Amino acid sequence: MSLSPAQRHTARIKAERKLEHKQAIAGWDSLHLQVRAMERDIARLRAEPRTADRIAMKRDELLPRWLPSVEAYLAEGEIYPNPIFSWCVIWLFDVGDFDKALDWADLAIAQRQQTPDRLKRSFAAFVADTVLAWAEEEASLGNSLEPYFSRTFANVREKWRLHEEISAKWYKFAGLMLLRDDNGQPLASAVDDADTLIQADALLAQAHAFNPRGAGVKTQRQRIAARLRALEKE
Repeated sequence: MSLSPAQRHTARIKAERKLEHKQAIAGWDSLHLQVRAMERDIARLRAEPRTADRIAMKRDELLPRWLPSVEAYLAEGEIYPNPIFSWCVIWLFDVGDFDKALDWADLAIAQRQQTPDRLKRSFAAFVADTVLAWAEEEASLGNSLEPYFSRTFANVREKWRLHEEISAKWYKFAGLMLLRDDNGQPLASAVDDADTLIQADALLAQAHAFNPRGAGVKTQRQRIAARLRALEKE
């Protein structure tokens, strides 16, 4: 039975009060109330002109407000399209909570949840792009990439069906990481272990196979071959 306008208003007020107190709203019947409230939050978020302020808003206000509802949804065990869940996964990556973000992204992919329309990508593609961009930045700073890089690369290699260009970028990056010298630069001549060079070359060869015209690995593979020949002579 459909609700009257007065009943809908009352339900909306109750939902808003729960959200204000960081209490869960869950269930298919209440999803339309959640979506309406989420749309208002997104409008406020987009009104923030500074990226740092938007991230702070996601971390300090929006995620604490919405996580209980997503956790209640996941505890229900019933699967249905849930944009609240999708937005929270995106925001977890945005604020750098990669542990929960990757756990929930795995669930979102398994449930075939859709990313918000503005992303125009699947969840697998979004996660692959996001983690690779993070890995590139962290590598440039000399920071560890684990466990997030290996976890995501395993999904890229074994589970997810991604566009060839995305896969090529991952394989190329993984290959170049094996060649890094003390300054963090890919340098085949700095590697003394033949097995490492062979492994790096195999990764770069796979990158080329995914994207023959755009992978850009030819020069590095030639340098690996030259280094292997030098090691054989030694």
